[in-house]
Amino acid sequence: MSSKVANIASKDLLSLLPKLSELLKREPIQVEKLVAEAIRVKGVKKILSELEKELKGLGEVALDILSSLAIGRHVLIIGPVGVGKTTLAETLAEILGIANPPYIEVACHSHMTATELTGDIDIAVALQAGLDHPLAFIPGPLVLAHGRILILDEINRLNPYSQAALLQALQEHYVFIRGFRIRSDFLVIATSNPVEYSGVYELSEALADRMKVVEIDYPDKDVLKAILSWKSSLILEHLGVKVPDYLVEVVTTFITLLSQDHNIEVGPSIRSAIFAISNTMSRAWIDCKEPTLSDLKKEVISNMINVIRGNFTSETEKREYLSRKFDEAIITTKRYYKK
Repeated sequence: MSSKVANIASKDLLSLLPKLSELLKREPIQVEKLVAEAIRVKGVKKILSELEKELKGLGEVALDILSSLAIGRHVLIIGPVGVGKTTLAETLAEILGIANPPYIEVACHSHMTATELTGDIDIAVALQAGLDHPLAFIPGPLVLAHGRILILDEINRLNPYSQAALLQALQEHYVFIRGFRIRSDFLVIATSNPVEYSGVYELSEALADRMKVVEIDYPDKDVLKAILSWKSSLILEHLGVKVPDYLVEVVTTFITLLSQDHNIEVGPSIRSAIFAISNTMSRAWIDCKEPTLSDLKKEVISNMINVIRGNFTSETEKREYLSRKFDEAIITTKRYYKK
């Protein structure tokens, strides 16, 4: 009985897979019209309100992205590590909901081949069962994204060959696979890594020309503090602990000091800061004691040391730098509380 159920389930699954003949008959889709209609129906206020539940202080950036997508312009989000670039892309695509699923996401990497993006024909299956067998053609994200938003996380990790495959799809609205031409209309929201990171490539001029750059910078101090307090509280909710305000204030000041230091090439990550606070509270909860600034300092350095990039001759020098900056943040925070 179980084998029959398994056979039925596998047949049902195969029926959901696209056939090559069906893909070759695709009609063009004006994705920008779908985006514009979603904005019109939902309303800008509701979209921003829903976004605020996930990300704070990014309303203007979101409007910049939406206005671009509504006219068919692809978007490249750049900014420091951990400020919410990918989360912003995913959340906006979810809120718009122009298809089901609303977006296809690719975690780009330097070894990604063009075939991984386009998909390919399995010659063995095609010879045995024909080109229209559901397993004869395995579609890649460039094909699956038809009528949707394609999120390319860390796009500048794509090597030049993969960039060329993406460019062709953006330019011609077709994906070419072993002589077959498959229609694919989509809008891209891409994120980019800092150029100082290893394993990144410069985007080709032609590819870069097809994307509007939208920048996310560190939020101002009040917004940053609200984000750190809110997100760490969400992480710690199941432990039933409350983050003391002074811990959040110290980390906020610490990030601000580092982000203003021109000797730092890649600044602090807000994500790492959130987990530094959360780790401090979690350890204090396990030890059944109150968190201390010494505990916080240890967690901040542990969470930040792999993120920060600058003109350091050794890991020890970087650790000493972070230690000094943390002590400076404590002094600044004490002055703030005395006021």
